[in-house]
Amino acid sequence: MNFRGGVTWYKRLMAHNVRMPLAVITGYGELLASGAFQTREEEINCIRKICHNIDYLDTLVKVLLDDEQELLLSKEYFDILDCVRKVSEYVKTITQKAGIRISVNSSKKEVLFFGNRISLMRAFFNLIENSVRYMNRRGEIVITIEETEKEILIVYRDDGEGMLPEEALHITELHFQGSNRKSGGHGIGMYLTRQTVEEQGGSLSVKTGVGNGMGIYMSFPKTGGSKF
Repeated sequence: MNFRGGVTWYKRLMAHNVRMPLAVITGYGELLASGAFQTREEEINCIRKICHNIDYLDTLVKVLLDDEQELLLSKEYFDILDCVRKVSEYVKTITQKAGIRISVNSSKKEVLFFGNRISLMRAFFNLIENSVRYMNRRGEIVITIEETEKEILIVYRDDGEGMLPEEALHITELHFQGSNRKSGGHGIGMYLTRQTVEEQGGSLSVKTGVGNGMGIYMSFPKTGGSKF
């Protein structure tokens, strides 16, 4: 991924990438401080989630500030179903606060994906952050992951307010913001998500309508190196 640009671009990119995981860490920290957990096991689970988000942030900082691009270029086989479920767990304090439930569904127990784990995690952080910002109501995010002999299919849907279909045609363009724009947004999230999907060899399309929620459809060919 090419991050070359001016100072303003770097500032916006950095802010966009760290905002969600920092909010998650803050949320879990506040839960620990409040004494909300009744068992030591619950506390340890919370601490693990904080550590996972810190590791994720550390990787992003290395990419954005130290220009360690290879961290986003290396590929491996991993269970994308497990990866997406972990992201949905990491952000639970944010989604619960917004009154949003996340469910990750599949007819498979495991869906092996050949690609870059950090890039895919960031894509789903971006999608969930967009839903939290723009759904404008309590609701649900449903992520469905399936595979055929030739491809892996991912459908990300929320039941928020959606947007005009003619605006959705431009939603993955850099700096585009629709009529539902919010202060503090820079139109980066969906652009990075599309770029990530395409860098992993996939394609992305959007289906939406005012009052009909947002649907993000991703398709990846089942190609890559050996698992062994």
